[in-house]
Amino acid sequence: MRRFALPGGFSPIFYLAFLASMLFFASSQLLIVPMPLYIETIGGGPAQVGLAGIAYSTSALASRPFLGRLTDRRGRKINMVIGTLVFALAPLWYMMSTSVPMLLAGRMLHGIGIAAFTTAYYALLADITVPSHWGRVLGLGGIAAPLATMVASPLGAAMVVAVSYQTIFLTSSASALAGLSITLLMREPRRQKEAVVGPGSAPNSFLQVIRLRGVLAPSLVSLTTGLSWGAMYLFLPLFARDRGLGNVGFFFTAWSVVLVFSRFLTGRLVDRVGRLPVILPLLGALGVGLVGLNWTYSFVWLMAMALLLGAGFGGARVGLDTTVVDSAPASLRGTALSLNYLCFDAGVGLSGMLMGVLAGPAGYGSVYALIGVVCLLTMITYGLVMRKPEEGGS
Repeated sequence: MRRFALPGGFSPIFYLAFLASMLFFASSQLLIVPMPLYIETIGGGPAQVGLAGIAYSTSALASRPFLGRLTDRRGRKINMVIGTLVFALAPLWYMMSTSVPMLLAGRMLHGIGIAAFTTAYYALLADITVPSHWGRVLGLGGIAAPLATMVASPLGAAMVVAVSYQTIFLTSSASALAGLSITLLMREPRRQKEAVVGPGSAPNSFLQVIRLRGVLAPSLVSLTTGLSWGAMYLFLPLFARDRGLGNVGFFFTAWSVVLVFSRFLTGRLVDRVGRLPVILPLLGALGVGLVGLNWTYSFVWLMAMALLLGAGFGGARVGLDTTVVDSAPASLRGTALSLNYLCFDAGVGLSGMLMGVLAGPAGYGSVYALIGVVCLLTMITYGLVMRKPEEGGS
């Protein structure tokens, strides 16, 4: 079947997948600010907010190995459908939740959705792109999430004071349903369906990808990036409120704007100069930004940290994802990406645990500084382990 390209040199399936991804992430980003506040309204506190993050990431962790094998065996579209459908149902569960335990069950359902969609989405982008442009397509494809955040995060913050939580949850569900509709319109290339059915369907495929240095090492670094992401998304609304920093939704907007440019530029850069020379300085920027939050007492300084954190996180993620795609054979690509994001989810869950336990006695700022130091140490360790940049292609 002859493929045709739209502006930018990408096939139509890229644009459909990108639009579905934007709607998918908008569904969850709308809840960034409302969720911790809603947990407080039904009787929770910082520890329960942490548990919500742990529940979300634990279910994603548990389901990723199975979902990775599923996307290698059955193709990418089925996992994207599962993810968007789950994201449409989870907000409805929150709407009916009258207690923290009930809400935590909904967070576990939600975690399955993120595991299903992200594993398949990035595998699909790599499938439809030549290896020499993997950095570019993964960088551009990853822009969908921050673009959604730029709109959905401040919108969610504004809706908290303007409408009921039920309306917020219905809006979140509607966004995911729109993403599901776009996903159903996608026709996965026939030859791609045939390509992914192979050794990746073996029960031990997860063990196979763990043995690959180019998959395992960046996946472990993803744990640190998950730690930073979870600390920001789960607790920054409470941190900003305690320090009187204003509408924290604008932090996520600024963070997302820089992340968009970071992913766009980094994607092209990693294709030209290699993965490691790009990943290391951006991990450093991420660590410095996290440490800087400890000394943030004004809205202006908060915005400055948002810029630093957005550049570091977005660029480092592109480099890490591309390294994983480089190193995994096509028949194991979904499984390799599932390991990568399993580690990311583990970091998110660990951040919830650290913040929930340490924020009370030490304060949010001190825990941010601690995570920043961990990120800087990770940068050094990864540089030592990956002394030579891995060549693109698999």
